[in-house]
Amino acid sequence: MWNYDIFFIHGAWAGGWFFRRWSAAFASEGWSARAITLPGHGPGEDPRGLGLLDYVEAVEEAVWRPERTVLVGHSMGGWVVMKVMERLPVAATVMLSPVPAYGLTFGVNTSLTMLSPSTAFRSIVLGKALGLPEKVVRKICFASDTEEITIKRFIDNSVPESPTALRQILRLGWKLPGKVKIKPKKLAKSGGRHLIIGSDADFFVKPVELEESAKMLGASMVRLKSYPHCYPYTEQGPGVRALVQEWLEKNLG
Repeated sequence: MWNYDIFFIHGAWAGGWFFRRWSAAFASEGWSARAITLPGHGPGEDPRGLGLLDYVEAVEEAVWRPERTVLVGHSMGGWVVMKVMERLPVAATVMLSPVPAYGLTFGVNTSLTMLSPSTAFRSIVLGKALGLPEKVVRKICFASDTEEITIKRFIDNSVPESPTALRQILRLGWKLPGKVKIKPKKLAKSGGRHLIIGSDADFFVKPVELEESAKMLGASMVRLKSYPHCYPYTEQGPGVRALVQEWLEKNLG
C-alpha cells in the first residue's frame, strides 16, 4: 500500500472526469487517488469571474499533508501545479503537457485565436463563458487517428471555461504589471521530485517550450513522439500512465 495521496488536476474546459480512468487505475494499485474538479467546472456551474488563482486555492485546500502528496496536472492544470508548489512543498509532481511556467508563445496564442476568431472574441473580449467548438477540439486536443468515441465523449463532457482564466493564460508571457505569474525563487525551495512530459505531436505546447520550466524546477523530462495534447484521455493514455507510475515508484520508494 502506497501511503501517498495523488490528486489529478485537469486542464481548461475539462473536469475530474478527464482523469477518471487514471485515478481508478492508481487506486487499484494501492494509491489514495482522486481526480479534482476545479471550481466552475462542474455540470451547470458558472465559471465567469474565476481565475487561475481560484483554481490554485482549490487545489491547496484539497491537500492535507503536502509531504505525502503527489500532484498530477494536465495542460492548464500543470501550470496550476507549478503555482501550488510556491506554497506547498509536496512530495512529487507530474506535469503532462503543461502550460509553460512563463506562458504560451506568441505563435501558439495567434494560432489558437485564428482557429475560431468568433469564439476567441466572444470569450476573451466580451467575457462570455464558452465551450470549445468541435473543429477546435479535433485540431488541438486529438490526433487524426484518435477513436471517434473518445472525441465524442470528451466533447459531451467538456464545459465552458472562465474567460478570466483564459485571459490570464494568454497573458502569462506578456510583460504586464499585476499579471499572474510563477515566482522562480519560491519554486527553488519547493523540494520534492518533479517530472514533465511533453510530446512532439502536441499542437498546443511543444517539448522545447517546456525545457525552461523543467530547468527552473530541476525536473526530469520525458519527450513523447506522436501523442496529441489530450493523450491522458486517449487510448494511448494507459502507456503514459504506466510510465508515470514507474517513475513515482522509483522516486518515492
